[in-house]
Amino acid sequence: MLPPLPLAGLDDPAEWQSFSRPAAGADGRWESCMAVLGMHCAACAYTVEQLLARLPGVQSVQVNGASAMARLVWSPAQSRPSAWAGALKGTIYALLPAGDPQVLRQREQAQRLLLWRWLVAGFCMMQVMMYAFPAYSAAAGDISADMQALLNWASWVLTLPVMLFCCAPLFGSAWRDLRHGRIGMDVPVALGLGLAFGASSAATFDPSGPWGAAVWFDSVTMFVFFLLSGRMLESRLRARSIGALEAELNRIPESAERLCGDGGYERVALRRLEPGQTIRVAPGEVIPV
Repeated sequence: MLPPLPLAGLDDPAEWQSFSRPAAGADGRWESCMAVLGMHCAACAYTVEQLLARLPGVQSVQVNGASAMARLVWSPAQSRPSAWAGALKGTIYALLPAGDPQVLRQREQAQRLLLWRWLVAGFCMMQVMMYAFPAYSAAAGDISADMQALLNWASWVLTLPVMLFCCAPLFGSAWRDLRHGRIGMDVPVALGLGLAFGASSAATFDPSGPWGAAVWFDSVTMFVFFLLSGRMLESRLRARSIGALEAELNRIPESAERLCGDGGYERVALRRLEPGQTIRVAPGEVIPV
């Protein structure tokens, strides 16, 4: 779960107006763009939308899973940014204003941790596959029961960090979905991994028990490795698309020169501009609005 990122300090109109603008065609309503941390699939976008749409004063919510950005249309008379954070409390998601420096730091930390989980899963998978290879290639009776038990125990020891460290976010997300009465994408994956590891552990501890002597540690570690490979690739592609989007947004200036009544120009913040006013754009500058 991501550390809590309170938005109470953004309840001041002078703060939330810096990342919001009046919503077109909706009197008294504002449109805000927020970065969503902790997303990794399309189901996450749907979950965040459902949680935020329940809040009073929130007219509409659109979450882009590719860019991990949320667009909210809301009424300042009924809602505040701190309420958005409260709606996501207890989940793996967090909100920050788009363009906030913390967004980049949080995403870098998440990508670094994901890389470590991927490396651990890959290393353990290769070792477990090496221990499982004799069972697939040897003829019946070539491996003694003691040697097979030793290989199973070695595989169990190497699969344990994969389940505890690499799969920790997966099981945490599945548990939160079940606790809130939802069946997300992580629930069946976590259930399958848990059953396969549990049955293999029972077969390792008691080969003559009701679970039999077959183990599937190689399948568990290989599945986790490929699952994390897909998520890491998706994370890198998302970071690339977000970086391109933020680069375009950073090109937009924060202020503009507005024509005054005396014929002169004054530089004001973009949110102070109103329809019908005249601005001056110097050669080479980006059109601000």
